[in-house]
Amino acid sequence: MSQVHSSQMAQRFLSVIRSTQAKEGLEFCFAVGTIVIAGEKKPVVLVRKKGLTSMRRALEDMHYKTAKGVQEPDDFKFLRSGTGRMNKEGIIVVRLAKGGMAKFMAVKTNMRRYFKDLRVSLPDLQEDELLNEEDLNRFEIAAQANADELPSDNQEVAEANPEEGAEEALPEGLKEAVAISAEAIASHSIRISRQTGSLQTAELGPLTNKIADWLKAMLAATPLEEQEDALHNFTCRLLLMLAYDDHRRNLQYVDEAPDGDAVKTDSSGVGDGVEREAFMIGGVDLDHVGRHPVEKGEVVETLFRMTKAAAQAGRLPYHLENSSSDRLTMMVSSQWPSQSAGRREVFERLMAVVEQRLGNDDQLIALLGLSKSDKLEDFDAIVRTIENKWQADLDAALVHWEETKSKIETYNEEARGGTWEPVVELFQEINDVVSDEFADLVEQGGGVNFDVIERAEAVFEALLQHLGENDVVQLLDNPPAVFGPNSIGKTLREGLSTVGGELNRVRTSLVAANA
Repeated sequence: MSQVHSSQMAQRFLSVIRSTQAKEGLEFCFAVGTIVIAGEKKPVVLVRKKGLTSMRRALEDMHYKTAKGVQEPDDFKFLRSGTGRMNKEGIIVVRLAKGGMAKFMAVKTNMRRYFKDLRVSLPDLQEDELLNEEDLNRFEIAAQANADELPSDNQEVAEANPEEGAEEALPEGLKEAVAISAEAIASHSIRISRQTGSLQTAELGPLTNKIADWLKAMLAATPLEEQEDALHNFTCRLLLMLAYDDHRRNLQYVDEAPDGDAVKTDSSGVGDGVEREAFMIGGVDLDHVGRHPVEKGEVVETLFRMTKAAAQAGRLPYHLENSSSDRLTMMVSSQWPSQSAGRREVFERLMAVVEQRLGNDDQLIALLGLSKSDKLEDFDAIVRTIENKWQADLDAALVHWEETKSKIETYNEEARGGTWEPVVELFQEINDVVSDEFADLVEQGGGVNFDVIERAEAVFEALLQHLGENDVVQLLDNPPAVFGPNSIGKTLREGLSTVGGELNRVRTSLVAANA
């Protein structure tokens, strides 16, 4: 069977893309298209180290893995192909080849949606100049020379399931430690996802099995005398990685049968001819970093990240940029052992203490070293202040209207069949909309709700546009010369602009405070 679109395949594509950042001159090639699966249109992507000219046919032949199994797609449409690299800033810079009608924005949108559908986060994309024939030839020559410097883009990659008999080769005590560790890591991952408001994509049982299979495979490739230390250090590293949302989501993606997320073989041995396998999550080689003992500073950083993420998810009305890890540093320093063997147990105990406090806002604020002086302004009072500014502008517009109306009445417009109803309705319409928005904002209470503020800003912007297009306002802005100038429309527009600007300032301040 040809290659299959899946989360693992998307991770492998991302690994190839990220690897081009390591050295000047490294590039990948790609193709983008769309298919129809079960009546739903989906974008599809193929990433390779070389072979740009053959990618269109290869992409068309690929099947798609869904919750119902691997399915053959219908109605393939080719969009575009090209080459790319990741720059030092972590942005993917692409050059489009001839062939295909899709512009860069369509390519970017479909690539991002493809990776998102498969639960993989793709960095931002940026367009470079188009490829010409000479560029294509140069790419293929360089790709052939650099092939060994990029990870495999072939589907035939070893899965993370343990080799036959690997589990039986482990000592009984280590088997039990693997089972306990796997369940602890799976439980921690799901629990943190819930506490920080992230999407939970796996149940405890399948996730525990997946992690246990990783641990067994890792230990099977480790010399017997190093296995216990390797288990402690690897699981500690894995717990550290789960402080990052992307790694947690990637870990939790579990298919019908547990398998590896972009597992590859590392040709470096362990000194006895046994090959090691590299365990990847989100492009990070956990097995590699797992060979280095976990240090106190890493644990403090992880616990601080967890705590701050919980405060952000809870929209706590505090300036989080003022938070500090000093309290957590004291907690870790008081318990941190000098030997690496006991560090995982201490780390798990510290995490349990911190997790217990994540559900209590007061304790959470204390952990972050925040005080009353770091609390945001009272949101209700802010809204009332903005509302008062609007009311002052509305009153001024009404006064101007009454003055204009009295001048017009000297010409007895009503006797001529005229009416003031459109103007009265205009004032009423605007005031009703503005009052409703302020009422919605006040109902937020503690109020750090960015979505509601953004919606209110959009409403005021729409009102401003309405005033600019309204015939009645046009007449108010341009009365007959005999009545002289008036500022009714101008005052209303300034009032709405003030409200929109104030709300934008508040939202920007809240975003910065919760960064």
